[in-house]
Amino acid sequence: MSRMWTALMLEAADAEAKKMSRQRMLLQRLKNRERLLQKIPEWQFRAHYRLNKEEFHSLCDELRHNTSLKGSKTTSLELKVLTALNFYARGSYQKGVANEVHMNQKSVSRCIREVTKALNEISNKWIQFPQTTKIKQGFYTKFNFPGVIGAIDCTHVAIVRPAADVLCFYNRKGFHSLNVQMVCDSDLRITNVNAKFGGASHNSHIWASRRLQSHMEALQLSGKSVWLLGDSGYTQRIYLMTPILNAEPGSRGENYTRVHVKARNCIERAFG
Repeated sequence: MSRMWTALMLEAADAEAKKMSRQRMLLQRLKNRERLLQKIPEWQFRAHYRLNKEEFHSLCDELRHNTSLKGSKTTSLELKVLTALNFYARGSYQKGVANEVHMNQKSVSRCIREVTKALNEISNKWIQFPQTTKIKQGFYTKFNFPGVIGAIDCTHVAIVRPAADVLCFYNRKGFHSLNVQMVCDSDLRITNVNAKFGGASHNSHIWASRRLQSHMEALQLSGKSVWLLGDSGYTQRIYLMTPILNAEPGSRGENYTRVHVKARNCIERAFG
């Protein structure tokens, strides 16, 4: 009986020693990752994560104090954020990220999910439609079109055939997609995006279901003479200018449409 007890005690001690060894190894790996982060040159850090180090640390502080994101014994909050940023920047497979941060793919997936959830918790604070003055100036300087704060259109982004609501995603071009609405400025920078609707949804339906319309109405009510430029698939509004179809040659309508088409082409180029 005493021999069996001794064997059990030795086995338990051995298991505890192995557990402690694994924890020490994980902690050492975590420290090595943090040292590596400090050694990466600023230019290389920005290339890998699309933020500089100061912006990265500010983001981590914001997530730590204002979201549910937490670090763990083996994966610090900073490492979770770095992993997610690397994935966002790559636009590729998780295995490539896993190799770079020395994690398995399952851990990478968990980090991306947690960080994305946390970013959504603070999105309304940081993601807003930009101030209109600079955008108006850009369109006026390039196209001599006053009051424009964006060009708007939708584009179909192909997806794998979904398991449910198939008809909602099957578009008129014969494939499954998301009909993504975007707004850009004169420099092709995206200022607003809505990717909630399937390919079967019409552009005008997506426009009517978005906060952007309410935002444009509020700008008009506040006395600002600003508008978006859309194609003929949209309904003309006081804040949404569309081309005049079949305008009489040489008329003011034809001149307006010519300038409109040239300025609105920004969104086509942005899609490209």
